[in-house]
Amino acid sequence: MSRPGPSAPSIPLLIEQLRSADASTAADAVAHAARAADASDRDALRLAQGGAVPALVRALQGPDEEIAKRAGAVLGGVARVAPDLVAEAAGSALVAALNSWGDTAVAVNAAAAFGELAKRNPLSVAAEPGALQALASALRSTNDSTVCNAAAALGSCARTSPILARLVADVPGALAALCAAIASDRDPRAVDSAMHALTDIAGIGGRDAAVRIVSTPGALGALTRTLLSGSQAQSSAAAAVFAQASEAKLEHAHAAATPTVLAALASAAGRGFAAINCINALGSIAKASPQLALRVADAPGVEAALLAALTGSDVRAGANAARALNHIADADLARVARLVSATPAVLPALSSLLQSKDTIAVQTSLRMLTQLTQHDLTLVAGLPGLPGAPLQALVVALRSADGNLAVGAGAVLCALVGQCAEEAQRVLSAPGVMQAVIAAIGHPDQRVVANALAIVRIAAQFDSGYAVRLARAPGVLQPLVRALGSPNAIAVDHAAHILTVACRADGDLARRVAAVPGALPALAVQLSRGEGDAAVAAAAALLWMAADKNGDARPEVVRRIAAEGGLLPALAAAVQRGGSAARDSIGVLTAVVSVGEEQLVRLLSAAEGVIPALVGAVRTSTVVATALNAANALGEIAATSPQDLGRRVLDAGAAEAAVEAIARGSGQAVTGLLQVLLAVDAAKVAAALATALPPPFTAATAARAVLASAPLSLGAVAIEALAHAAEAAAPLSARAEALEALALAAAAEADATRPRACAACGLQRESAGAGRLRPCAGCSGKGPAGRVLYCSRDCQRAHWPAHKAYCKRAAAAAATAERSAPGGAA
Repeated sequence: MSRPGPSAPSIPLLIEQLRSADASTAADAVAHAARAADASDRDALRLAQGGAVPALVRALQGPDEEIAKRAGAVLGGVARVAPDLVAEAAGSALVAALNSWGDTAVAVNAAAAFGELAKRNPLSVAAEPGALQALASALRSTNDSTVCNAAAALGSCARTSPILARLVADVPGALAALCAAIASDRDPRAVDSAMHALTDIAGIGGRDAAVRIVSTPGALGALTRTLLSGSQAQSSAAAAVFAQASEAKLEHAHAAATPTVLAALASAAGRGFAAINCINALGSIAKASPQLALRVADAPGVEAALLAALTGSDVRAGANAARALNHIADADLARVARLVSATPAVLPALSSLLQSKDTIAVQTSLRMLTQLTQHDLTLVAGLPGLPGAPLQALVVALRSADGNLAVGAGAVLCALVGQCAEEAQRVLSAPGVMQAVIAAIGHPDQRVVANALAIVRIAAQFDSGYAVRLARAPGVLQPLVRALGSPNAIAVDHAAHILTVACRADGDLARRVAAVPGALPALAVQLSRGEGDAAVAAAAALLWMAADKNGDARPEVVRRIAAEGGLLPALAAAVQRGGSAARDSIGVLTAVVSVGEEQLVRLLSAAEGVIPALVGAVRTSTVVATALNAANALGEIAATSPQDLGRRVLDAGAAEAAVEAIARGSGQAVTGLLQVLLAVDAAKVAAALATALPPPFTAATAARAVLASAPLSLGAVAIEALAHAAEAAAPLSARAEALEALALAAAAEADATRPRACAACGLQRESAGAGRLRPCAGCSGKGPAGRVLYCSRDCQRAHWPAHKAYCKRAAAAAATAERSAPGGAA
């Protein structure tokens, strides 16, 4: 507070004069009080404490302009030291002076007094009825000083709190008047004051105020002028208005995306710390839509401004530039890639942002690096060799609880390890990288889990040891198994693939994985979901758990698989669907039966859909190895118990399926199955083979064995004729005619050469106690095997399920031959 000079007035006397009824005396006193209050805060305080304010209010309300002007000046001085007193005693008078004195000096001083009050007690100004509206109206004055003071008062109120800032923004006409003042050719001080007020409202009022501002007529011009001619702080605040409004509504982003505004933002971005908000505004507009992103990129000076900010020293400006470029890349990635390729400083700048302590900088740089890898891996290939520790920065991000950071880090590491074996080794051998990958497998964000597993899977294409080392790491198997049940199908696929590679290479790991609680059920679930990458990977994982790379089963693992409820039916369902998962699923089922334990075979056979699925694979698979595995599995099942399991295999259509496999050229694959099925029911097998031999028949040896076996036991001539006809007759019609002719010719020979025995019990006519052998009435003498004999009705009924197919086919063939014979029915 200043001290009074040697000629300081007597304050008590001055106060007495202010109260004088003599107009001249009071007028002189007001003039002296004005000088005193302006010169000394102490004198101003003494005036306030001495009771001068009511007299000053009367003077302000009087008709004399000069006295009112000086009274307003005194009140402004007193407001510096006693704002509460002035607000309470003179608030309404100041409002009246603003409203009634128009463009005069009285209004100038009244606005100044409100300015002092707003600096020290803004709530009192806001609470004074009509005060904010009077100040807003004063902005339209032709007196530049009034405009300057009114804007300052409004700006001081707005700076106090977001509530007051929004209250000022809501005053009718306030924003429009400020914008008009900024765009005018007024005194620079008035323009500057209006700029400050507008940016204060925007800066403190937040998004709501920003939206109000850009919706005001003339706002774009005012903000653009502020960007180009204001101070750094004002330019920064104006840019913030565009950023916040663009984030709030698409329509505001569209309004801001004019070439003039965009160019102004780009230009102002070169002015010190204003770059942060200017670049942010460009990013916010670009974020609004792909079309606006391209409009931002096309604006004069924008690309240069973004690159300058990205490669500059300010981390936040660089982060904002990376964000803006990310939005542009969303619309046109090739454009940004070309820009980066032409600017060698970009990758080091992104590396620097990545290594900063600013979360936004790390996040935006990671996203940009990720986008670049998707377009052209070479754009980021040099990252590990840049100054500092970029790989360790990726490690920190990968370990972050922030899912977006961890996802970005995982994506970049995936790209780096996928370049070549040497780069995979360089990255994964860097300190902390593999440990971070292992930790990320347990991350709650499944996108992070998927990326972490992808890193190892990609590296494993160069060296399977990465997958083995991961699976062997302490505590990793449980997270890997959890990943098998992830809702993220990519994570499931990667986890199953890693387990497949690890189990194939390490039998001990295969046993350990199968023993982890939840591992087999999780794989069963994935198999049950149908054909897809996850199902294919699950089948492969199970196969390499069940068998080693030589195809030898791992009994302890196979026992677990067979005992796991739902897994065998899931494997059967995968076989029935066909596709890539079917092959490995058949391999697992084959491994179960190859152990040679009857209990395992019975578990397998009892599982829903297993036997039909294997039969279907034999019948339809065009891959010889797949048909062979399915046939071998069926053969093992049938051989385990011919009259029990064998009958189930045969009844499921295995013989007919084998015939169809022979027709596709897979005869060698199913020969073993036919041999086993002969022991179950030779007649049924022979019937299937003899009545449905499609060309070309390449398993003549198997055919001969079938026809020579009991109960058919054909003679050598009949066997050779049948086999030769089957192999030589290509068209189905020719083959049918040959078989029909042979049936008529061979029946007698078959009867002559075969033993006379019951087809059911084997009792021969010469045996003791044998009764009369009677032929089956349905096919007696009508088939190539001659007559089928039975010793009793009981034997015939017991054998009917096995004989039924042959009997009906033989009878049908005979009926066809009779109709086509001369004189037969048409």
